[in-house]
Amino acid sequence: MSHSRNANRLAKKIRNQTLLRLSTSSRLARQADIYLGSSISDAADPHQRRLEAHVAHVLATSFQDRQLNGALLGVREAKSDGQNLELILESEMADEVLRELLPRFDHFYGGIRGVPGLRIRRSRERVILHDALSPAQVTMTRADHGDMRLPSAREGEVLLWKRAAGGLSRDERREAEEWVASRGSADLRVRDLLMSRILRCPRLVNRTAEPHGFANCYTHHSGDLVIEWCCGDTVETLCANLLAHGIVDSLPRENTIELLSHHSAHLGDRTVILNRHSSCLYGNSAREVVEYIKKGYDS
Repeated sequence: MSHSRNANRLAKKIRNQTLLRLSTSSRLARQADIYLGSSISDAADPHQRRLEAHVAHVLATSFQDRQLNGALLGVREAKSDGQNLELILESEMADEVLRELLPRFDHFYGGIRGVPGLRIRRSRERVILHDALSPAQVTMTRADHGDMRLPSAREGEVLLWKRAAGGLSRDERREAEEWVASRGSADLRVRDLLMSRILRCPRLVNRTAEPHGFANCYTHHSGDLVIEWCCGDTVETLCANLLAHGIVDSLPRENTIELLSHHSAHLGDRTVILNRHSSCLYGNSAREVVEYIKKGYDS
């Protein structure tokens, strides 16, 4: 099928799924690299989507702008047959991914870090992170097939993930329940679905970190995930590729996408916020920033 016919089909799909006009939908469609490719494979179980959303949220909060080799959430590739999800981690970030996800009580912070209720099963080359309160789980391996190293406790930390699956402390159980009944999102189904999809399409979201090897991601509260970058894809190009791969499939039309400007967009009624600066923030100093980030992982 020709490039123009694919663009026309995608434009119609975008128009039918969103509140965007056909002219805007056509402009987006012409910017997508792959038209109507395979849609993201969602888990049918809401517990699985909720766990994946929480994983994406914690990693965004944890890594912010200290990624290596363009892995925005520490993930290079995602493999899924629907319910099951395997994440191939950027090898140099893999140990830190585990550290940030596994729950621990931090006395200096005054609360729990990581995903509450998350527990671990492992072999040498892979780990399975599973939810103590549901059947949900995520498998993780390193891109170089190396061993996964489990984190040790730092000063002031109590490793909650070493407890038995049913041995949730009162604080850990309360944190887990707050994520399920969060006030940070008007629609938890939309939040869980969109953040789960962000985790399941790393090759698309990693485009924001490719030019420099890092970008910036963070959260305001439990209801959103923000991605910021300065070079490479425009906001419209990133949105076009996400839409082409089904990022807003099955969402209410009014919650799909809002293009605020050439530099900002909202997906899922501000669940995912995309911001691109109008000029490069780093210039010739980008390499120095990368070296500084690497030293942080080596320490």
